[in-house]
Amino acid sequence: MKNNTIVTAGDRNYLWGIFLMIASLRKNGMDEPVLVGTKGFDRESEEILTGMGDVSTVPLDDFRRSLTCCKAMMMLKADTEYISWVDSDGFFTGNCSALLIPERPGQIHARMRGPEEQPQAFKGYEYGEDGRKIPQKILEVWKRDVAGLDASRIPRSCSACILSVHSGARAFLEKWHEQMMKVLPSSNVGVVDRSLKYYHQLDESVLNSCLAFFPQAPEVAETFRLDKDPDRMFIHFIGQPKPWQGWTFSSFRHFEKYVSVMEYAAERNWKLPGKVPFSLKRENRLFCSLLRGPVSLNYKIGRRLRKWFF
Repeated sequence: MKNNTIVTAGDRNYLWGIFLMIASLRKNGMDEPVLVGTKGFDRESEEILTGMGDVSTVPLDDFRRSLTCCKAMMMLKADTEYISWVDSDGFFTGNCSALLIPERPGQIHARMRGPEEQPQAFKGYEYGEDGRKIPQKILEVWKRDVAGLDASRIPRSCSACILSVHSGARAFLEKWHEQMMKVLPSSNVGVVDRSLKYYHQLDESVLNSCLAFFPQAPEVAETFRLDKDPDRMFIHFIGQPKPWQGWTFSSFRHFEKYVSVMEYAAERNWKLPGKVPFSLKRENRLFCSLLRGPVSLNYKIGRRLRKWFF
């Protein structure tokens, strides 16, 4: 029996991302079953994913919050020894099966930010501190809300884009989900809500509150292993737009590897999510490079207009 399930989620706008993340698994010989939470999918969209082999879907159309808040709930639906959440806007560069799971069952394999990187996670929320650790005022609120330990177990926050736990951590996953339902707004404002003083990163903020103060939380692994070897990494496309929409200056360095995943999928004769996007065709590499500035600017203008008028 396979001992790890890859869990992810996305709405119809992320179909290409989910498809290519799964394709990168199979391209690199990773045979884990995949469980996908879907929102706004029709039958054809779901069949595109299930047709890739050992992929199952869970409709989340009644889930009113941002899908970033469904992570723990979806992970609890897996029945393997280990459970790995993987954001759908990323891909694997090699066979990472052995690197995904924590080295010990009592750990969570997640990336803890370094002191130099930590200030970016709380940009605008430093509370007068140097930002190299979680601000004390935030810890005080997390401690009150979790109602568990007296002292934080983590010095800095962890990313929630990819993480793995043993099935024995179900109580922790249940607590993470319970806390999200309790302290986060029920509306869908996206993946970040700057109006929230103590939980602006939504699922990630709550994750870290539980890692800090929930007595049954797993220990964060000493080393994050998915960013060390260029041939065995998880690449996460943070920000907008995504590569299937257009390339940015920061994402373009992964053009060759990501397009090779697209080409692998096409060679397998899987049903594609639609016409191959301009940005995912190798022959368009030069144009995609030249368009990085306009693509980024177009997104920023569109985001500002939506903020002003919608």
